[in-house]
Amino acid sequence: MNEWQIAAAVLTFALIPCVAVALLAPAPSGLAAMQVASILLSTILVLLSEGFHRQPFVDLAVVFAPMALVGSLVFARLMEGDL
Repeated sequence: MNEWQIAAAVLTFALIPCVAVALLAPAPSGLAAMQVASILLSTILVLLSEGFHRQPFVDLAVVFAPMALVGSLVFARLMEGDL
């Protein structure tokens, strides 16, 4: 294991509270947790790409980041009355 993979593992543990808040908290807090989790996941994918020397993980991170933004905007639009 190199330093990139260790950093990805540490950030993976940081996802646990985000998932818990997204599942158990009210909608505004869940939306914020989903945004933080998407940033963490994109960073984890980039770190894994460097750790394993594999380009497809970066491609996945680049595709995931805008999709997470669009998904959170759609969620906010659908929950507009509750937020």
